[in-house]
Amino acid sequence: MGEMLRAARGQAGLSLEAVSSATRIPRHNLIALETDNFDVLPPEPFTRGLIRVYTRALAVPEEPVLNAYATALSARHVAATEPGQALRRRRGRLIAGLSAAVAVVAAVVLLIVQAGGLPTPTASDTRTAAPESAGIGLRADSKLELVAVRPTAIEVIVDGQSVFEGQLATGSSQTYSPQREIAVRAEAPDAVEVRVDGASIGFLGPPGGSYQRTWRVVAGG
Repeated sequence: MGEMLRAARGQAGLSLEAVSSATRIPRHNLIALETDNFDVLPPEPFTRGLIRVYTRALAVPEEPVLNAYATALSARHVAATEPGQALRRRRGRLIAGLSAAVAVVAAVVLLIVQAGGLPTPTASDTRTAAPESAGIGLRADSKLELVAVRPTAIEVIVDGQSVFEGQLATGSSQTYSPQREIAVRAEAPDAVEVRVDGASIGFLGPPGGSYQRTWRVVAGG
């Protein structure tokens, strides 16, 4: 994973400081991603969020990097839990498979970067927030969860009443079940992952300042 991100950033000609400024990801987390330093990185769901933001900033596919991250986590888990000879055999197979996968995916990423990268995502093909006029609907029994991948100030208005206004800490989450609608505003919308009924639908909004997103309950949805 780290080799893929370093190579893509190098091909894009971006410094760590430039990426940190563009994504608002702290520099030490960028270094941890590029060096596969899992002891520094946050828990898995939040690290996946950081990877998505980083790959979008580099205009490279996120799935190959996320897959490499998942494989590395599996190898790390095996190394920590399986003793003796069986550990060495299985770890060797995992490392060999990971090395081959990283080599192939890194080559693909480099080719994409050298060709000018992927087109800049638009509002129609990203998982970032849509404007309120899009009329985003929820089922009557849906649960909407807000998960902070880094600290940000938010306000939550449920059925016309402000139910929360304050700071979300990294790793914290809040869950709501609106009857009519729910509106969420954040100072750093790309710091809040949104999940509906347990499934991630991306970040609250794109980087670049305060953003509000509204969901309305759809009758019979």
